[in-house]
Amino acid sequence: MEWNLAYYLKNIHIPSVINEPLDILEKIFVKQIFKKHSRRETEQLIAELQSLAPYAKPFDLASFEYQVKQDLSEEIINWGVVIRRTAEAVRDTIGTEEFTAVINSVTEINNAFQDYLAIGYSQIKNASAVKKPKIVSKILEHLAFSYQDEKVALIVIDGLSWWQYMMLKEVLPAKITDDVIFSWIPSITQLSRQAIFRGCTPLPEYKQSPQSEEKLWKDFWKSKGTNEFEIAYLHQNFQEDRLHVLSKLALVYKDLDDKMHASTDYHDLKGLTENWIQRSNIRNDVQKLLANGFTVFLTSDHGNIQAQGWRNLTGREKLGTNKSGSRSQRHLEYTDQWLIDQLLSDNPGLTENVIKENQSLYFKNNFSFSSASSLVTHGGAHILEVLIPFVKISNEK
Repeated sequence: MEWNLAYYLKNIHIPSVINEPLDILEKIFVKQIFKKHSRRETEQLIAELQSLAPYAKPFDLASFEYQVKQDLSEEIINWGVVIRRTAEAVRDTIGTEEFTAVINSVTEINNAFQDYLAIGYSQIKNASAVKKPKIVSKILEHLAFSYQDEKVALIVIDGLSWWQYMMLKEVLPAKITDDVIFSWIPSITQLSRQAIFRGCTPLPEYKQSPQSEEKLWKDFWKSKGTNEFEIAYLHQNFQEDRLHVLSKLALVYKDLDDKMHASTDYHDLKGLTENWIQRSNIRNDVQKLLANGFTVFLTSDHGNIQAQGWRNLTGREKLGTNKSGSRSQRHLEYTDQWLIDQLLSDNPGLTENVIKENQSLYFKNNFSFSSASSLVTHGGAHILEVLIPFVKISNEK
C-alpha cells in the first residue's frame, strides 16, 4: 500500500497519509507537490486541505433561508451575490436531507430572477463591456479592448455551472478574479457558445461545430489586426508546441457537458464533476499557459438545472421541432409560428411555465419536455442555467 501511494503521491511523507480518507489523498494528488515534504510539512498540508473542504461543515439552512429573503428584499438585487450564495448552498447540500429545502429556496430565487429578466435582459445584452462583460456575447469585445496587445487564452468549459465552478476553483493555480456573466437566452449551446465566439448576437441559421467556432474565433481576431499565425483554436486537445508564437488562443472542454447530460440528478453530476476535475488536465493546461505569458480567462456557455418532466411531446407536437439541432429538453424551436401557438392552445397550463420568443419556446422554471422524474439538462432561462462564471487567472501579485 505504501509503495502504491508513493508512486502517486510523490514528495509526500507517506506514513503520514496512509490512514487519510480517499478525498484527502485525491486532493494531494491533484495539487502535484514538487518540493519534498517532511512529516511535519505533510501534516500541515493535510490540515490545510481539511480546513478548505467546503462540505465538511454542517450546512446552516436557517441562515441560508434568512439571507435569501434579505437578498431578494433589496431594492436592487445583486445577482452576483445571489448566485454565489445559491451555488454554495446547492453544492454543500447535494446528497443531504437539506437539499430539498434549498431547492425550494432556489425556486423562490428563480421566480424573482425571471421578473428581473423580463425588464432587464435587454439592457444586459446591450451593456458596455469596457470594464467587464455582462453577457457572453461581449467577452471578445472586452478582450479586444483591454488585452489586444497581450497574450490571451480563453477557456470555455461546456455546461459548467456556478456550483461546479466553485469545486473547480479549489485546484486552479495563481491569482483568480471571478465575476458573474449571463449566458445567452435560451441557454442552448448553438446560441450561447456561438455568441462567445462570434462576439455579438448569435445567428439562428448557424450550424454548431468546432470548425465553425474556429472560423469565428480567427475571423474576429484577424479583424482586429492579429496575424493568423498568432491565433489558434483547440477542441478537447491541448497542444503546447506553438504557445511561444501564439497571442490569441481558445480552448474548449466539452466532456463535462457530456457528463452532465448523462446524469440523472445533481448527486450524479457532483460525483462526475469531482472525477472530471481530478482526471482532466485543466490545472496543468492553465499552468502551462501562465508559464508561457498568457493571461487566462475561463468561462462557460451555460449552466445546468436538475429538472423534472412536464411530459413527453406527442408525435404530432414534435412535428416541425428541432430546427436548431439542440438536444436540450427544455427548449423547442419550430419551423412555423402556428405550431407553437397550437401547442400552447392545446396546453393552456404550459403558458405560465415557458417563455415564447419568435419561433422558440423554453422553460423558465425547472420543467422539461420529458417524462423523467429527474434529469440534468439546460436550454431554458433558469438562474442556474443563465448565471455562469467569467474568471481571470493570472500571475499578477
